[in-house]
Amino acid sequence: MRTIPFQAPMGLGELLDRAFRLYRARFGKLVLTTAIFFVPLGLLSAVLMGATMGSYFDILFNAVDQPTAFSESDILQASGVTILVSLFVSGAGLILGALAFLSLLAQAEANVMGGELPIGVTVRTALSRFWSFVGMALLVALIVFGVVIAVYIVLIFVTIALTGLLAAFAETPDNSGIAAVGAAILLIVLIFAVTFLLLLPFAYLSARWLVAPVAILVERCGPTSALSRSWWLTAGSFWRLFGLLVLLVILNSVVLGLPLTLLQFLTLAVMTPQIMGVLNGVLTGVSYLVSILWYPFMALTLLLVYYDLRVRKENYDLLLRIQALEQSVRPTTLPTA
Repeated sequence: MRTIPFQAPMGLGELLDRAFRLYRARFGKLVLTTAIFFVPLGLLSAVLMGATMGSYFDILFNAVDQPTAFSESDILQASGVTILVSLFVSGAGLILGALAFLSLLAQAEANVMGGELPIGVTVRTALSRFWSFVGMALLVALIVFGVVIAVYIVLIFVTIALTGLLAAFAETPDNSGIAAVGAAILLIVLIFAVTFLLLLPFAYLSARWLVAPVAILVERCGPTSALSRSWWLTAGSFWRLFGLLVLLVILNSVVLGLPLTLLQFLTLAVMTPQIMGVLNGVLTGVSYLVSILWYPFMALTLLLVYYDLRVRKENYDLLLRIQALEQSVRPTTLPTA
């Protein structure tokens, strides 16, 4: 009987441990798959952003030192070129990032099931699901935009209320200083509480739609059905998935984001202002290259979360056992008449 890849629900620690083990076992193929997309993107962004931002900062600093040497149109033209190049690099990053992620999901699905796919097959699979992924991303962006507007309206009313509360504290008599201090502390607590409540909708949507990209690739869902599928699978698992998201953010920030931030800080501290633009452009390219190490782990984690949710909601492990049992008792050759 073949090995059953999922035999019981997994805790967060077990899930992350399994993702790490798969990552180590398939490191070369996964990193190579990501590098196909991110190495050209990193080099392109480093060259373009370094050249344009270097030119922009050079004009800007020289204009400050010699105001008559550069006209306002020169600065505006340099700004426009920098913005256009930034938009081009960002757009290329979104497209190639989506293709890399879908390719890694295809590779990760095979790895999770104990197999392996050629890189060309994973890339073709990514291309076939690209527009569904783009449609889902646009749909999510529209929904998030609506949530942002609602949160902004709530924030306006909260700001007005807090402003009135501060005005009331300012009119507190001098002999009630202790009460004013206590009220100020309470106000700070309220601000943190309101901030948490305003961020909660985004955290909730992120957790409930966490496995929608996986549904697009594995189940070949469309944009709407992928979101609905993820919403159903994640029902009742919000806090568990929210904890996983927090762990992933911390891991990404500490392992990848922190070294890059420290590198940027150190280089900016010792470099002259004239080459700040070139340095920022190069660091933009380096950030894409660093993503080569992060994307495979993220894809493996989402695949494992998806199948773990299916085990919890649909008894997927039982289905795998039945399929394995059927294959074990099936005769290799059929009897002839």
